[in-house]
Amino acid sequence: MIFIFLKISNFNIVSGLSQIVFLNLIFHLSVYISTIFTLLFLPTYPIICIIFKKIDFNFLEKLAFTILINLSFYVIVGIVGFYIGLPITEWFFFIIVVITFIFFILLSLSFNLRSRALNMFKIKLTNDYKEDFTKNFSILNHIKRFRFSNSVLLIIFLFLVCILSIFGVSTFIGTDPWMHISIIKFITDVNSLPINDYFGAFGFHIFGAVIHFFSGLDLFLIPRFFVFYTFPISSLIVYNLFMRIFRNKNLAIFGIFVLVFSSLGFLNMMSQFWPSSLALILGIALFFLLYKRLQSFVQENEPNMRQIFSHAIFTYFLFIIFFISLLLIHSLIAVILLTSFIWVYLIYFIKSYRRGSDLILLGIGLCIFLIFYFLNISTGYFRVFNKLSSIPWHYILFGITIIGILEGIILFLYRKSMIFTKGRFHLIAMGKKYKILKKIEEKYLFPLIFTLVVILIIVFTIVNSILFKFNLITIFTGFEILVILAFAIWGLFIFQYKPRGKPLLLWGLALGIILLAGVSFDLIIGSLTFFSRIFYLSSILVVIGFVSYFYKLIKTNSIQSPKIKTFIIFITIFSLLATYLEFYSSVEFYSIKNQEVSTVQWYSTYTSNQNVIIAEFGWSSIFIYYGYPFNERNANIILNETIISFTVTNDFLNPRLHIQNKTNILIELKIDLGKDVFLILSDNYLLVSGFELFGQLTSEEIEMYYNLSYLNRIFVSKSVYGKATPYYWVI
Repeated sequence: MIFIFLKISNFNIVSGLSQIVFLNLIFHLSVYISTIFTLLFLPTYPIICIIFKKIDFNFLEKLAFTILINLSFYVIVGIVGFYIGLPITEWFFFIIVVITFIFFILLSLSFNLRSRALNMFKIKLTNDYKEDFTKNFSILNHIKRFRFSNSVLLIIFLFLVCILSIFGVSTFIGTDPWMHISIIKFITDVNSLPINDYFGAFGFHIFGAVIHFFSGLDLFLIPRFFVFYTFPISSLIVYNLFMRIFRNKNLAIFGIFVLVFSSLGFLNMMSQFWPSSLALILGIALFFLLYKRLQSFVQENEPNMRQIFSHAIFTYFLFIIFFISLLLIHSLIAVILLTSFIWVYLIYFIKSYRRGSDLILLGIGLCIFLIFYFLNISTGYFRVFNKLSSIPWHYILFGITIIGILEGIILFLYRKSMIFTKGRFHLIAMGKKYKILKKIEEKYLFPLIFTLVVILIIVFTIVNSILFKFNLITIFTGFEILVILAFAIWGLFIFQYKPRGKPLLLWGLALGIILLAGVSFDLIIGSLTFFSRIFYLSSILVVIGFVSYFYKLIKTNSIQSPKIKTFIIFITIFSLLATYLEFYSSVEFYSIKNQEVSTVQWYSTYTSNQNVIIAEFGWSSIFIYYGYPFNERNANIILNETIISFTVTNDFLNPRLHIQNKTNILIELKIDLGKDVFLILSDNYLLVSGFELFGQLTSEEIEMYYNLSYLNRIFVSKSVYGKATPYYWVI
């Protein structure tokens, strides 16, 4: 904290240290290290490490939750500070961190003084441990074991993924980061929140602002290096969850490998600088808290009241803190996950109120959301459902009725099938019980799955050639996803016969129903965006199911089969190649290049912000970043109102469609708005409405632009590969 204090006090400038290159470099490096330590551990590490040090968490779990408590602290403090009228500055956060840390230290001391033993920093070692440590300790052996462990390979793999995410693009992955750094710049320059922008949800941006406040890191570097936060921490949380589920270190590590190198969406979620990454991390943490407690409630004997209240205060405290911060970061994801959790616990509560007693906690979460909703705090994401107002109410009622009947059937069936005895999974896996399942797996599973996948791929290829127009790599990733998904469903189905496996299948059914509702919603509004986000949220569960299948193979010793080994090698290599080829080809398509950024800077410098821009989806954000008057420090100027922009459609870009009903739509737009209109031409572009995802201009249509009398080509940016992005002014 000392170096952060010196940084925000401008010590290096006042003292002249900034004039000495080497010393200035050392100073900034010290500030960065201090910032990393503070963001990860201060001010709340005494909560878990000292005050609640006796909780049933291992070291990695305590580490993960300490980091997430700190994340939640900065998010909640920033929002509270804004609503009570305090300026959001570096000094505000620094003073709050120092005061809070001192408070927790004093609280820790009082806890230990009460027990008359100041041993909160003391590690107790038994005599047997000391003797074994003295006799067998060897630094060389420890290094050798660690060097060749799967953990090291995983760390190296994650590091390489982060490096590729940084250097794989010239600017940022996707266009979303431009909007988010615009909001962060608003917070850091204006010292307030743009409450009327971006759905009113600013938890993510507050955390980004704290990074800039404490470290002084340039805003352009925060999205690029944020992967060093999201990937390690998400992997740590997932690893802890997998260890609780499978109790096997190698399976947990394998699960993270599959999660990161597959096309299930986790890579997209964590590599982009957007709220969804932190939202998913907190969502996994919420499920971990619930699942850990539920494991002790699904034993053969019903839990007694002592077991129910064991560590309940700590769990409820963490759950509420995480859920509030999740609402402030992404309220829609928070409600989707909360709904799926309620579904699981409702079934257990109906079966036995003791086993499902934590439904009360989820009810508290629902009440918190309703309070936020009625106070209109961070709930702008739900405006997406306003599109349902144009749908006849009886259609909506019919859809709700169908989903309700489906849920009722599942509730009835699974309430009857819940058995909490041990040993069923082993008997079924070995074929001693429900022999039909083993017969299906041995004779029909692989042929059936691959036959269905091939059929679906053929159907998808035909539909794609007519409607979607995805490239060949996308079809390969579709094949990969279907294979993993098929084995995941089978794995969850078999794993449900373990008491700790049943909640996972129920959660899968809940997410499946929500996914079905999302598909229905997309069909109604004519889009394909809602479905993909829900599927990304399900990626953790899909991998759990996939690893569950291998858990079963290990228990039956079938993992040694040449067929299984060949399958593992095939799916690993195929997934790795397909995922990263697809990822970086899509990144190239969705990202804004350096030369395109330069043209936006030029435009913002030499033209008025009151012009109209017609550009690809997401481009309005970069115009906001370079066009918003941050230097005026006026919180009343709304970000989205500084630039008038329209997202390109086929009507805007295809020159054959400019004349409609004998009227030029571009000239008509200019006349109606009374402003100059600029069209940014792209031969391949994303469509955000309808079921056609991509639009494309032919070479003949592009050449037509040279002869259009109502458009004047004012300048153009060209990539090193010769791709041009011209700007046209509507005359």
